[in-house]
Amino acid sequence: MAVAGTLAYSEDDELSGNLDGLQILLVEDDAADAYLIKCALSKNPRVGSIVSASDGVSALRAIEHGGACPDLAIIDLQMDGFRFLVELGCRPQYRFPKFVLTSSTSRSDLLRSRLRRADRIMHKPDTLNQLEVLLSNAIAKI
Repeated sequence: MAVAGTLAYSEDDELSGNLDGLQILLVEDDAADAYLIKCALSKNPRVGSIVSASDGVSALRAIEHGGACPDLAIIDLQMDGFRFLVELGCRPQYRFPKFVLTSSTSRSDLLRSRLRRADRIMHKPDTLNQLEVLLSNAIAKI
């Protein structure tokens, strides 16, 4: 699990099965949510590995220093997700889809995410099964 301010990347994050699969960068500060998202992603045959970061600073550091080469980023807004989206937008070499996964229902958060070039905005569902379906549908479109 991620520890505040650090990159959490370990053997546990590697998914066995699809070595050519997508590398997912998960930027989530809530350990319970991160665990559930990883569980949901692990059921998707297109996912090869998951790199976790507890905040945008750690995620950006992982990308810049080669600890992550994501095919997709799933970003929580409640820590510093907006700033992370802006930082990625300022770096044209990082061209991968950015999906916001949030519990916020605020219209302004949705608008701010779009303005910061989030490719997709999804609301965190209530059950693990719903989360699996939501993420599978989103991954199928990339």
